[in-house]
Amino acid sequence: MGKRIIAAVMALGLVAACSKKDAPAEAQAPRAATPSKPHDEAAPHSHGGGAPHAHAEAAPHAHISPHGGLVEATPRGHMELVAARGGTYRVYLLDEDLQVRPVDGASGTVKVAKGGYPEVKLTPSGDHLAGQGPEHSDDHLTMVVTVVRDGKPEVARFSAHLEAHGHGPEGASPTQMQAHDHTPLHGGIVAMSGDTHLEVLSLKSGEVRVWVTDAFRQPLPLTGKKGTLEAVGASAPLLPGTTGEFLTGKLPPADGEREVTVRLPMPDEPEYFIGFMLTPVDAAKAPPPAGAEVKAGAAQEVTITVQGGYQPSEVTLKQGVPARLRFVRKDSGGCGDELLIPDFGVKRPLPGLSETVVDFVPDKAGTFPFSCGMQMMKGTLVVR
Repeated sequence: MGKRIIAAVMALGLVAACSKKDAPAEAQAPRAATPSKPHDEAAPHSHGGGAPHAHAEAAPHAHISPHGGLVEATPRGHMELVAARGGTYRVYLLDEDLQVRPVDGASGTVKVAKGGYPEVKLTPSGDHLAGQGPEHSDDHLTMVVTVVRDGKPEVARFSAHLEAHGHGPEGASPTQMQAHDHTPLHGGIVAMSGDTHLEVLSLKSGEVRVWVTDAFRQPLPLTGKKGTLEAVGASAPLLPGTTGEFLTGKLPPADGEREVTVRLPMPDEPEYFIGFMLTPVDAAKAPPPAGAEVKAGAAQEVTITVQGGYQPSEVTLKQGVPARLRFVRKDSGGCGDELLIPDFGVKRPLPGLSETVVDFVPDKAGTFPFSCGMQMMKGTLVVR
């Protein structure tokens, strides 16, 4: 029973990633797949393992890294991992304001999704936990960190991009990471293979959609690309849809959360596969893609889901036509509590787990940012 409880808590931490652009660090946090050991309870399926959840308490959003590492949200705040090529690990527990939380009496482990790599134990060392494991030789590694304090486990999952000579200018640290954006653009979960990103969305009809993008989240050609979807007792081919925008496959209809495995050959991993715990949504309620245009009429209206980011993150409006933006928060706490649209004088609280309607007239053309009060979650209004 104890293992099941811990596995359930760990699964809550395995969600799609934070957006950290051009931030040098000793490890970098994409949100999904790199090789892992089969049936590892702590790691998502990428060549075997657990599965990230579509909806977890800790929603992803962009973070500042106080100690130059990777920062992930957890149900109690945040966790920062500083991992080096030499196999050293430092883990900081942070609160909602990214201030260090005490680690006295805490213990922890780092599980690296690499066959034969030992579990690294973490012990308190000043204001953080520290551990030492073997040196790394892989470019991409998934790491699951578990910290137990006061008998309560706290889990976060990190995917590190490590290269022998690092990134950036000559002489840069060999442990610097290349940033990727893992904000869901279509309301799904984002996974990764090398520099290729996948976003997976499940519909109640049984249809599963998979968007494939590059390191900068630009669509990649899908011609000739095919794979397989698998769920308990069912499988289906995964092929380009009629619009060519995404790959699609049809599994039996489902109303509740279920594990779905996506098998799709990748340039770096011909046998690539990853498992997700997906909560199906109604097709009519699936978030529109980023950049979707709002229909003009007596008023123009769009619903924006707030869950560790804005979905869609780009909205097109007609100049001079009254706009009504419905911000629906699916989480609570964190940096999504306030909305700022400075160019149109909007400053509004966004209470958690509720809808807030924002009315204004976009009376000037151009591109205008909107964000949370801490400037961590960002979106764009395009007024034409």
